[in-house]
Formats: sequence, C-alpha cells, structure tokens
Amino acid sequence: MQARLNRSCLLLLFLLPALMNSCKKSTDKVSFDQPKRQYDLAVEGGINTLTQTQFIRLSKPSSKADIKPSAISKATVTVNDGIKDIIFKETSTAGLYSGTNNPNIPNYNKAYTLTIRYDNKTYTAVDTLRQVVNITDDFLPFTVKKNAGGTYDGTIPKHTFGYLNPNKWWISYTGIPVWNPSKFDGTETTYFSYTHFLGSPNSLYPLSNLKRTFSLMSEDVITIYKFSLSKEYAKYLYGVFLETDWKGLFSNVPVNVNGNVSGNAQGYFYVTDIDYQKYKVSGLK
Repeated sequence: MQARLNRSCLLLLFLLPALMNSCKKSTDKVSFDQPKRQYDLAVEGGINTLTQTQFIRLSKPSSKADIKPSAISKATVTVNDGIKDIIFKETSTAGLYSGTNNPNIPNYNKAYTLTIRYDNKTYTAVDTLRQVVNITDDFLPFTVKKNAGGTYDGTIPKHTFGYLNPNKWWISYTGIPVWNPSKFDGTETTYFSYTHFLGSPNSLYPLSNLKRTFSLMSEDVITIYKFSLSKEYAKYLYGVFLETDWKGLFSNVPVNVNGNVSGNAQGYFYVTDIDYQKYKVSGLK
C-alpha cells in the first residue's frame, strides 16, 4: 500500500510542471477557431405595417473577429405579399435596399416571400404576417412607480416569459430614439424588449441583469411600439438568445441558429404588424 502511494506521489510530481506549463501557455495567447461554416450572405430586416418605405440589408458575414461584415451590392431583391411583388432597390448606402408598400393593406395570416438573386444564386425566405393585439388591450412589459419627489421611475426588462403571443417592443423616451426601420446599427440589442410565449430558459441564467431603467417627470412622453411575431420568428429569436443573452455556466454546447433563408445564408426575413401609442408618464402608473 505504501509503495503504491509513493508511486502515485512521484507520478503527480512528474506531471505537475507539465500541467502548470500548459496552463501558462493557454493564458499567454488566446486564439479563435474559424467558423465551421462560411455563409454567402446574411439577411436583416423585412416588411412592417407602420411605414410605407421598407428596408432589407444584405451583407457578407465575416469569419474573423477583427473584420466587419461587408455590404452586398447589385442584388435583385423582391417580396411577394401574396397579391403583388414589392421591388427593392439599393439605396445610396451599400447593401441597404428599400421598397415601397402600402401599410394600410396588410395580408394577415398569409405568407410573404422574399426572393434574392445574387452572384448567379437564388435565395428565398417565407414568414407569415400575424395581426398584433393593440397595446391598450394587452399588458405592458414594464413597471412605473411614482416617487415622493414627484418623479416616475421605470424598469424595462429585456425579456419576460409566459405570454399568450410573442412580441417585440420598442419603448422610447427622452434620451432613447424612436424606432427607425432603416437603422441596422445594433441598437436593437439595446432598445428592443421581448415577450416570449416560451418559458424562462433556466433560473441560473443572468436574466435579472437584462433590463434598463428610467426616471422621468409626469409630463414626459413615452412612445411604445409593439411588433407582432410569427411563432417561427419567435422560436428563432429564442434560439439566438440561448446563444447570447442566456449563456451561463451550465449552457449547452453552442450551435448554429438556423434562420428562414434558403441556401447557404443566415438571418431571418420577417413580416410584422405594428401598433404604437404615446402616453404621458403620469398616465402609466
């Protein structure tokens, strides 16, 4: 028994320097693995029922952390709403395409089909337009409390769960811009909030930190935009958040989150119905 213990101690003493050296080397230099899949293009944007001008952005995803995605120009982009084609043209901003649609004639519960032709390849995507429940007939996904000093403090969680219908929300006030469909600068990760029809992923994830707060006066105005989501789009967003907002110590192995664009492409083309209302802060208590 003593001899076996001595051998174990000797083996540990022999391996310890190698293990320490290995740990040191791992901290000296951090390397990033190349993505296992290289995509031809990425799609952002879609069709909404609030504005007449619609926007879709096309880009070439980058395979390196220090290189930004590049714009895709000279593509042919059309959307069929089940009745007519909406023709998109590239704007003065490379990779940003715009088209005109009458927001007063939505084709509810019908499929909208995106078709992209680029570099002798065709990509398609389909999403369904679901009618939004009016803001006044639904629960607001934030809280407002009046203070003794007369100000109103609010808390807007980025994610809430267990709703009958999935939705995105954009809540703007002094210091927070109004929603702009032509902006693709990452602000959606800062200002959008989400109500999920699926449950909370896990109590171990840092959900409590994903919120923003405000302090306003009674006459200040809050503008609320509410966006309908198809169940397919809601599931896609839920998958994205499992790989971003909700990663924790016991997260699963990262996977590719598949969108609805065919071929070697990523992203999600969506169609959304929008309701928006303006309120004085004092009317929200």
